[in-house]
Amino acid sequence: MNAWVLAIRPKTLPASISPVIIGLSISGITSYVVAILTLVSALLLQISSNIANDYYDGINKVDGHKRLGPTRVMAQGLFSKQQIKLGLICCFALAFLTGSYLMFVGGLPIVLIGFFSLLFAYLYTGGPFPLSYYALGELLAFIFFGPIAVCGTIFLQTKMCSEVGIIFGVSLGIISAAIMSINNLRDILSDQESKKRTIAILIGEKNARLFTLALVITPALISLYLSFTTSLWYLVPIITIITFKDFKKVYCGPINKQLNQTLANCGRYMFLYSLANVIVLQIVS
Repeated sequence: MNAWVLAIRPKTLPASISPVIIGLSISGITSYVVAILTLVSALLLQISSNIANDYYDGINKVDGHKRLGPTRVMAQGLFSKQQIKLGLICCFALAFLTGSYLMFVGGLPIVLIGFFSLLFAYLYTGGPFPLSYYALGELLAFIFFGPIAVCGTIFLQTKMCSEVGIIFGVSLGIISAAIMSINNLRDILSDQESKKRTIAILIGEKNARLFTLALVITPALISLYLSFTTSLWYLVPIITIITFKDFKKVYCGPINKQLNQTLANCGRYMFLYSLANVIVLQIVS
């Protein structure tokens, strides 16, 4: 069981939970069944992507001796190739089953979101052109854990999406991209060794640090923009200020395993940022 927890990577799961709770706060809940299935489907899709990442990185032998990230269960022999593949198939199947009802409720837009979410969860590290090996990790995290997740959640409840949903989708997508950027900064040496191409490698370590910090700060600037319409949004950047010390290692710390905690802190930051926005949304609505 502990090995499956490692494969699931629970510290990364706020990336799938946060957009759903923001979306539900914006839309209101007209169907609790749909709301629960939306959350479950989002979690299963991310878990599927995490397990696929473990499986295909193991197949492609990109987890070299310089890797600093959390334990990869297949590379470390905690699961056989067949076991992790079976777990991956089961997660994809569960994601499809829970998403089928959402596709029925939401119609073609949700069918397309479900199809492409499953497809890119696989293509992220699988297939002949694994997208995460070609500097697309941050972009995919932004799209699928940002605008698509937030607007898809809202659409399932209201059959429409608002401008505010897009704004919050962009905000959370940027934090999701920050999580991916920290991951790629941490793995810059091992990725170079395995011939992966990430943004961190393309722009270099110094610029990758600045890029990551910019991603962390930008959502607070979006909240300040919103404060011109409602003064309470001034309160949300406090979350960024309080948690910013957690990102000191991104700016000037060594590239070592301590960045694993920084990555987890970024997931926590995303969740707290979402909760702060949910509270304000409930007050102003």
